[in-house]
Amino acid sequence: MISQCIGRWFVALNIFLFAWQASVFAFSDENKISKVTVRGNAKVESTAILTLLETKAGARLDNTKVKDDIFTLFDLGYFSNIRVFKKKDVNGYEVVFEVAEKPAIVSIEFEGLEEVTEDDLKDKMETKLFKIINESTIASDMRMIEKQYIEKGFYLAKVTYKIEKKNENEVRLKFIIDENGKVLIGDVFVLGNKYFTDADLISKFASQPYTRSAAFSSAALYQDEKVKRDLEFLSYYYRDQGFAEVKVAKPITFLDSDREFVRITFQVEEGIQYNVGKITVTGDLLYEEKELLDLMKLKPGKLFRHSWFVQYDIEMLMNKYRDLGYAYADVNPKTTLRKDEKLVDINYVITKGNKVYFGDISIVGNTKTRDNVIRREFEVNDSELFNGTKLLKSKTNINRLGFFEEVQIIEERDAQQENVLNLKAKVKETHTGQLQAAVGYTPAAATKASWFGQGKYDEKNQSGKGWNTSLTGKFTDYNNYTLDLGFQDPRLNDSYWSLGADIGYEKREARYAQGVDFSEVKRSVSATLGRKIIELIRGSLTLERSQTIQTSEQFILDQFRSDGIKTSVILGLSRRDVDNYLDPTSGTAVALAHRFAGGILGGDYQYMESTFDTKYYIPLDFSETFRTHFKLHGRLGLLWQSGDKKIPFSERYRRGGQNDIMRGFDYASISPYYRVLKAPGDSGELYPKGGDKELTFQIEYFVPLIQEAKIKALVFSGLWSSLRR
Repeated sequence: MISQCIGRWFVALNIFLFAWQASVFAFSDENKISKVTVRGNAKVESTAILTLLETKAGARLDNTKVKDDIFTLFDLGYFSNIRVFKKKDVNGYEVVFEVAEKPAIVSIEFEGLEEVTEDDLKDKMETKLFKIINESTIASDMRMIEKQYIEKGFYLAKVTYKIEKKNENEVRLKFIIDENGKVLIGDVFVLGNKYFTDADLISKFASQPYTRSAAFSSAALYQDEKVKRDLEFLSYYYRDQGFAEVKVAKPITFLDSDREFVRITFQVEEGIQYNVGKITVTGDLLYEEKELLDLMKLKPGKLFRHSWFVQYDIEMLMNKYRDLGYAYADVNPKTTLRKDEKLVDINYVITKGNKVYFGDISIVGNTKTRDNVIRREFEVNDSELFNGTKLLKSKTNINRLGFFEEVQIIEERDAQQENVLNLKAKVKETHTGQLQAAVGYTPAAATKASWFGQGKYDEKNQSGKGWNTSLTGKFTDYNNYTLDLGFQDPRLNDSYWSLGADIGYEKREARYAQGVDFSEVKRSVSATLGRKIIELIRGSLTLERSQTIQTSEQFILDQFRSDGIKTSVILGLSRRDVDNYLDPTSGTAVALAHRFAGGILGGDYQYMESTFDTKYYIPLDFSETFRTHFKLHGRLGLLWQSGDKKIPFSERYRRGGQNDIMRGFDYASISPYYRVLKAPGDSGELYPKGGDKELTFQIEYFVPLIQEAKIKALVFSGLWSSLRR
């Protein structure tokens, strides 16, 4: 920069003058420094400058140190000129550093921005308002701006800057951008390929030739990262098809004269396609060789797939030894190519090393969740023999909680004991709760005017203890409101027992069918005790009691009535093997339950119910950060008559409603119906009777919209069947 050159010229001149003045005193005992002062500075503190200087009060005046101090201050980038003076006093010499500060930036502007916005740049800039101008940070910001354009395909974008002086102490900084248009991929060529066609290879590249359809995506934008990815993919793809000696040269790129399109050429030497020959395992064998060979994906006579070789078989061997405590077991695969027979012989040489034990287990990154909530999910303990499978399960268990955005298990060898491995669980917490509130007003129209509102508090990790608490309230008017309170401790006192309770109150006025209106008050309370049985299988026992009070003068059939007391016991058995308990995207969940109502339990209801519910989550990833998934949901329900009493009308199966598995239908609209004649010759009214058996299937597809807020779009479809007796 011109300003830097001029500045350094002034510095060099001042150093020369000071050195000439100081030479007279170089060998004098009187050249002691009595005082060091700074003047001319306004924004940079004097103490900050003095701290950086080697020239100190009480020391001998040294022109070499003064020269170094001038360069040190100049390299800060805050000063346009630096001069040094010395004044004789009774105690020696006062050394004065006189600085001229560069002006401050009072305005940062951009000229020529179209494809990139100012908001995209300002947060990433090192240059800030009201700071002293610094050419090095400005140069860094220019590179940053050009990088932003490169990521959008503008490889020819150029950035310059201009400084406009406002007054002696203030300047305006303007970045001038010449975008020069995008660089697109004109053609992609592959040379030397015989086994795969050009179309087969190019269709799998991230870099795609420009077409009309490509105008709506970024596939045809030229980007270095995509070309590097395609180069690695080409080598991997051939190796995974048995071409163990494939060679892929660095791609050749050529920019057309119009500077709009770039042509990319990949060059391949395929070599020979190999099958697997003889496989052996040698070294420290702790298993029968045949047992290990049977577990391998690669088999003699099959295609030599590099992914199976590296990603599965070697990893499998290491995990087998890690499960025996050999955390540092080494597997060294040695391959021998038999070119005439087109075979690859593989010898896995295993060095088991020494047995390793778990040491300290520490947890970092948890600002809310308590240590014991994480620690109790570990399948391993300190001083226990190392086990790789248990360690992997521990990480899976912590991930499943749904409390963390990221979980890492870091293995650190103990500094004092070589056979001890310390573990560090590093977590990054995520939001586990929600608070919702809404208030509205319905003006007078066909009905009377009224206020309505609803609120919900739901926390899956209450107080960081892993408790699940919820409070939900809805209010439509004084005759329609609900209140529900729930609590669950999934690991009671860090044991495998769980305990939960729910309390609910509801008052409503509803029309069950034409001519069947009622006012209803329902109170309910339940308690659930559960325990892990084995692995992911849990058993539960629920005690439930509810009271329903109905009043109506319009009942047509007595069996429409559903008031009374219901006391029931529910026995449950479940297995949840999902990646995240709060927001699952992969895995399965199965639940079996049987309800006993009435009988020796008392109450006005007497019946039994058996249910089977299953969910299957299938992930569909479009990238490492964009994951969609399908959810397949099936439910089978059976109601059983117990004793002489019929199955209560209110408990029979009806589907429909926004919170139901068949949410696309009106509330309870899917059901077998009664037809009741009100007069001779009348066609009658239909009333939903409900069924005693149901079979329901539903498929849902979830697409993230705002991933940070966990807001998703949902498409669903369902099928329902109900039979009645």
